Amino acid sequence: MIKPLMISIFLICSFPLEISANTFDKIKNAKVYEQIEKTTSFLIQAWEANEGITSNPPQVISISANRIVYGGCGSYLSGEEVGGSSYCGSTNTIFLVPSQLKGFEEEFGPSAVAYVVAHEFAHAVQNAYGIRLPVPNHELQADCLAGVFIKEGSEELGITREDTIAMAKVAYSIGDDTHGTGEQRAYALTTGMGVIDGSCKAEQIKLLAEGKLDTSNFSNTRSASKNVNLKITPYPQTIISSLGL
Repeated sequence: MIKPLMISIFLICSFPLEISANTFDKIKNAKVYEQIEKTTSFLIQAWEANEGITSNPPQVISISANRIVYGGCGSYLSGEEVGGSSYCGSTNTIFLVPSQLKGFEEEFGPSAVAYVVAHEFAHAVQNAYGIRLPVPNHELQADCLAGVFIKEGSEELGITREDTIAMAKVAYSIGDDTHGTGEQRAYALTTGMGVIDGSCKAEQIKLLAEGKLDTSNFSNTRSASKNVNLKITPYPQTIISSLGL
């Protein structure tokens, strides 16, 4: 039988180990955590600046990979693992996995984090207006809306159009075919940014998904083509106007 004193020592010694593990995760991914906070603040301001959006912006939660979520978007009884960054419509919550974003951030800088978070913010817009399109249309429309949120980017946060589009193209190769090709994602994102003529309307996205729009300017290279001038915004849009609402 363990004596009371030994139990007390065991509790004192073992409890901090869990805290240390969580703290280590935050230290290890400190740069990404900071970028998530700055980007989220930037996008919430962009959400509120888009006149016509009457719903509240989503809440954003950073969570370790493989954590279990109960209720809402998980199983109410057994829970469900958060495998990667995702949006939960039932609770209007974006889950972000810093360890997943770290690799993207190291390759593409702050624009990678901005792209992922903006894409999930776009799903919140779709949820707010009851928009549900088939795959890959739903994801391509989210890319288009993400472009509206990011627009010119943010010099303060280090978000550039070039890096964001590069991330969009590579996101296809590390994801699955439910999101559209890299060229289609880049086209949708650039359309939302107001660089090329188009919209985020369902009918426009349908043409894009069916390969009926010319996406050749975004082929072959990781970044946008030299034929696309990313320094201008001849077709500025808001979230509402881009959806035709």
